Amino acid sequence: MPIHDVGYRPWNGEKTPQFSRWWVICETGIRLAAKSRWVRRILFVAWLPVMYWGVGFFFLEQALDADSQSLFSIVDSDDEVQLESVEDFKNEAQQLGRNAGRMEIRRLLGRRFSMFPHAEDLAKSLETGDPEIIRNDIWRWLLMVFFRYPQSLLILFLIGTVAPALISRDLRSRAFLLYFSRPIGKLEYMLGKLCIPAAFIMAVSTLPALALYLFAIVMSPSLSVFWSTWDIPLRIIGATIALVLPTSAIALMLSSLTQESRFANFSWFAVWALGHGAWLAILLATSMGMKKAPFHPDVLASTQVQNWSVLSLYNCLGDAQEFIFGFERFEDVWRGSLVLVCLTLFSIWILYRRISAPVSV
Repeated sequence: MPIHDVGYRPWNGEKTPQFSRWWVICETGIRLAAKSRWVRRILFVAWLPVMYWGVGFFFLEQALDADSQSLFSIVDSDDEVQLESVEDFKNEAQQLGRNAGRMEIRRLLGRRFSMFPHAEDLAKSLETGDPEIIRNDIWRWLLMVFFRYPQSLLILFLIGTVAPALISRDLRSRAFLLYFSRPIGKLEYMLGKLCIPAAFIMAVSTLPALALYLFAIVMSPSLSVFWSTWDIPLRIIGATIALVLPTSAIALMLSSLTQESRFANFSWFAVWALGHGAWLAILLATSMGMKKAPFHPDVLASTQVQNWSVLSLYNCLGDAQEFIFGFERFEDVWRGSLVLVCLTLFSIWILYRRISAPVSV
């Protein structure tokens, strides 16, 4: 065959299944993004809070399992002491130990964690005196705080580093001509690109949270604790979905609107900063009118602050996660949840139109 006779020829190499084409795009994007030093640094920093929360789970189990064994040493083996009285004394001492553990947990919640949401709600579970209920409530609360505060802030910077170049780089280099000249559809391309930021979000939120849950199971008195906390892994997965879908869709939509990744990067941080800044301004004005501190519980619970919290994507995501972990009612978070759903659908629609534009006739 002459060298100038080029055309379609049969492919004799290994073929991949059609349903895995999106995964090739996702895997390639993850591998390219992981080459960045800043991405690796953020991933490393994202796992540091796990140690701090692990210490919290350790001391929680120590407080719950306190049984005042030292009190048992004052029981001697005098023949006049009835067996029933010894057993009663041991049971009473054990109950006193549990009460001391609950008092210690209540003191920590009142002094150290009062700035976190729903810390006061845990007092109700402490009043029940049931270690299983206390353990389930405090585990859910610790993981909810873990999702909302350290990991959410780190995800903001991580996605701001990874996502802006995913679509804008293809627009600038005309890589669409290469993608769609192969048997790859627009939906497969979108799914592959959406999974790239989703994988990084799961790496800094889902995996650390599940690791903390397994660590707590190991630190508990017996593996039977799993049956009283089986719902927590499902809540972790639900909180991850509520975090992944809006953030990934918004980030890729902003990336598809420009050929310069630095503009998409600026827009990503601007959306979060302007929305949260507007809510903080309303919070400050309300606190001045009520003559109380800005983050006083009465100010945060006011109708004006609650109604305008939908301006902040951070608050909308936090409210959704609090509902998933069982600390909010649906009637209190439906506005923020509706905003997240609408933004996700709108972002996916814009993303699809932007991807279709270069190949449309």
